[in-house]
Amino acid sequence: MRKNMNHFITIAFFVLSTNLFAQDKQDQQDEIVAVWITAEETKVEIYKEGNVYLGNPINSEGERNMEIEVLNLEYKEGKWVGKIYSKKRGRLLDVECQVESDKLLLEVTARFISADLEWSRAKS
Repeated sequence: MRKNMNHFITIAFFVLSTNLFAQDKQDQQDEIVAVWITAEETKVEIYKEGNVYLGNPINSEGERNMEIEVLNLEYKEGKWVGKIYSKKRGRLLDVECQVESDKLLLEVTARFISADLEWSRAKS
């Protein structure tokens, strides 16, 4: 009986620690979900829809402009990767993003040229 109880405790601990690790990983993935301020002072809301992270600009009334999709990202290997819309170029470019504290670091790539951008988390 004691052997079975030890076995049960070991399994329960494993299940609980796996769930806690999965929740921590999910929290890390979702830390990009926020309103961000670009270098041009435009506000962009990043939100999650399914397994995809989308970004839309916020209009002057504080509402999400659904007609313009700025970002379309997936979380892979500790960072968000996908596409960002370049207003200047009028097309989608590759982007990799990482969150560091209240900063969103974006590496945008157009063919063989890349540029680093930094957005700030909007204060609530």
